[in-house]
Parts: sequence; structure tokens; C-alpha cells
Amino acid sequence: MLRGTAARRYAEGTFAIAREANSYDRWLTDLDTIVSAFTQPMLARYLTDPKPAVAQKETVVRQVLEPRVNKLALNLALLLVRRAHTSSAAALRREFLAMVHEARNVAVAEVTTAVPLEAAQTASLKERLERLTSKTIELNMRVDASIIGGFVARVGDVLIDGSITSRLAALRQHMLAGQA
Repeated sequence: MLRGTAARRYAEGTFAIAREANSYDRWLTDLDTIVSAFTQPMLARYLTDPKPAVAQKETVVRQVLEPRVNKLALNLALLLVRRAHTSSAAALRREFLAMVHEARNVAVAEVTTAVPLEAAQTASLKERLERLTSKTIELNMRVDASIIGGFVARVGDVLIDGSITSRLAALRQHMLAGQA
């Protein structure tokens, strides 16, 4: 639980800095770089090894990240090293992205279709979901032939199931209820 709580705290602080400088996109790029570095197997093992001194770990992280991220992002990475929270970097990035989406009134829709949609169909679906949610929608598309036709969309906690499979199941239930 500490990992999620720590990630949230770090994300809140990072978000406040990014909001003040209106630099959300730069921070997202820098957080991607930090997460990528901290999840490299050799570096991840080194950073979680209790034997090297924190100063040695900071030196390595500085060498890896200094040319690639802004100074404040480097300071965040070094803070994660000092507090032994490098494994929280990916969760921090997810929390930060959620805060950016909230600030920008963006929602991510996980959409599953039976077949790939054409561009016009995708645009129409996106437009319908935006009207329904009153948010700008980012689509994450997936294809799953088992739904037979239609689509299933999840936007946050809302599930919209317009699949043929669910319609057939509902029809079956209705028919079975009529027999009883």
C-alpha cells in the first residue's frame, strides 16, 4: 500500500509544479524517460540492492538521466532514489497522467470491436462517446472476434455493451423467462 500512497504523493507534487509552469507534456515525457530507466533490469537491480551507498546510486542515476530530462525531473528521480521509491516510478507516472487527464477534461475509452473499424467509424464512435461523457475521449482500440459484432466500451467506471454477444444473451434470458 505504501507504494501506491507514495506514488500518489509524488504525483501530486509533480502535478503542482507542472501546472504552475504549464508543462504537462514535458513532464509526461520526462516521467516516461525515468520509468524506462528505472525499469531497465540492470539498473533496477542496482537501485534495489542495499549494498551500494545512496550517493553511488545517485551518481549513476545522474549519469543516466541528466542529459535526457529537465533539472526538476532529475531532482524527482534523485529523491526517489534517496527514499528507496524507484519502484514507484511507473505508478507515479500513471497517477500523474490521470491528474493531467482530469485537468484537461480527457477520458480514456477502452473499446473492443469484433473487427477493426474504419477511420470514419472510429471518428463516429469517438464523437458519440464524447457527447455521452462531455469529455474529450482518447480511444484505446482492441479487436476481439468473440463479441461477434457491435462494440464494448469502458470509460472510467461506465461500461457500454453494444455487442451482439450481450444482445444474444439478453434475448436468451428473455426467452427462458417466458418459458417459466
